[in-house]
Amino acid sequence: MADKTRVAKYQADRTNQKLYFCRLACQAAADTTDKQLYQAHCETAIFHLYGTFLAFLQELGHFYNITLTTPTLLDIEEALMERTQVSPEVQRLKQLQQQGFLADIEHAYQRCLYAVISEHSVDKAADDKKQVPDLIVNVVTLSNQWLPDDATIREWRQQFLELIDQLRAGMVEF
Repeated sequence: MADKTRVAKYQADRTNQKLYFCRLACQAAADTTDKQLYQAHCETAIFHLYGTFLAFLQELGHFYNITLTTPTLLDIEEALMERTQVSPEVQRLKQLQQQGFLADIEHAYQRCLYAVISEHSVDKAADDKKQVPDLIVNVVTLSNQWLPDDATIREWRQQFLELIDQLRAGMVEF
């Protein structure tokens, strides 16, 4: 029993740590005047915020005693359905993942991972397949209008922190 508490605590600590790293990245973004450094800090904050989601899924899996290396909401939901259980935490996260701040976080995370392809660049690439764009110059000179600012990321972090606190309050073993 003591071992289970330690594992559950580790999972909560990891989720909290990711939220802390997100806060640090937002602070660093607010303290810089360099455009590329600002973008790097905002992307780092988004990565940590998405990492918070992944860490919380592990925490949720451990709470329900589901052994999954990299759990997803669907994995947890399916494992619980096999036991004829329903998780209010999974239902709430699914709702926010479809429409809410969690959907915004996931969208921002995907935008950080993959370059935004404009129609002009697709047309140009089709015309001249031999010309390869200089990726380093492209990254430095691209507009980062798609990137949420540090204030938006802070707001998402705060909403996520409040949600996790609410969900943890309901995750009490009797």
